Amino acid sequence: MGYNVRIVHFDSLFPRPYYWVGKLFNERIQAKTGTVAYTKTPRKPTRYMVDGIAVIFVPLHKYMPHKAPSQRQTEKAFRYVVGELEKDGFNPDVVTAHFVLPQLQFMPLFKKQYPNARTCLVLHGDSGLFNKFYPDDYQTMMPFVDVWGFRSLAFKTSFEKRFGSEKPMFLCHSGIPEKYLDPVDRDFADGVKRFAFVGSLYELKNVDITLRALHKAMEGKDYTFDIVGSGAENDNLRHLVDELGMGDHVVFHGQMKRDEAQQVVRNADCFVMVSTREAFGLVYVEAMAKGCVVIGTKGQGIDGIVKHGDNGFLCKARDVDGLAAVINQIVNLPQSDLKQISLKAVETAANLTDRKVAEHYINSIILAQTK
Repeated sequence: MGYNVRIVHFDSLFPRPYYWVGKLFNERIQAKTGTVAYTKTPRKPTRYMVDGIAVIFVPLHKYMPHKAPSQRQTEKAFRYVVGELEKDGFNPDVVTAHFVLPQLQFMPLFKKQYPNARTCLVLHGDSGLFNKFYPDDYQTMMPFVDVWGFRSLAFKTSFEKRFGSEKPMFLCHSGIPEKYLDPVDRDFADGVKRFAFVGSLYELKNVDITLRALHKAMEGKDYTFDIVGSGAENDNLRHLVDELGMGDHVVFHGQMKRDEAQQVVRNADCFVMVSTREAFGLVYVEAMAKGCVVIGTKGQGIDGIVKHGDNGFLCKARDVDGLAAVINQIVNLPQSDLKQISLKAVETAANLTDRKVAEHYINSIILAQTK
């Protein structure tokens, strides 16, 4: 879009035994939490290029995960970054960051170094993260943020309830490639009988709940459920399929490249993912772009993009009966209603392409007016 950009990547660097543990239990950690335990982090600052954009990587020495780095570490890292930017003759007009930890800690430093720059912090969780990471300091750090972004409507609502809305705010969603906007001409003449899931197979994705709900709602009916992805829950899910006698209906495709997975979604009537703690799942938008009837999680990141009964459906994360009821509702909808929901899903996805969300992101910062 013509902007001159530098990326600063602050990453935690732990004592070596931490990485030994990560190697031993990485799969189990990912299965339980959905996060990856890094097993190799550069131990010194470095620079590299990604898509033609310079990245300044700076490790922050820490002893405990999910704890703020020391102020000494923070200031040392910041001085290094300033030095690198000065070498490039780079004086930022905008400093935008993601995640409270450790970025909130850097906001005062950036604002004091570049007082004319507009600062923005995008939250990937609710307002409780301030107390969790910076219980004694967040109130003195927050005023150095000019604009607040949120990965979901739920996070924005949580923030407003606690801190009000004096500063400019916006929703900062991710976008999909424009090439994925290839909606299938769906007439739903055969109703809804082809279901799909695409994602990592770990506990928080709740694929087991989807299997149980489909078994309950679709018993005795002709249907298929395509599961794309891999992960620590793979064997457990296969055992569950055998236990429920769903072998004739469920297909495990394993891990697929993103472009290849699009074909599975394109062939589906309904995309189901009722994740817990999902900040914003792009795969929902990809499915909507194909005209699928989408079922997402109420109160999670996609809530607000998917509007229940309008362009898709929502239900609670681990509610077998609730999900079965939603599936029953969809399966029994008139053909005309299904087509209307599908068209609205495509319309929603068309406004969430990479370029459109990027334009919204930068304009929300540059053009924001303080109340």
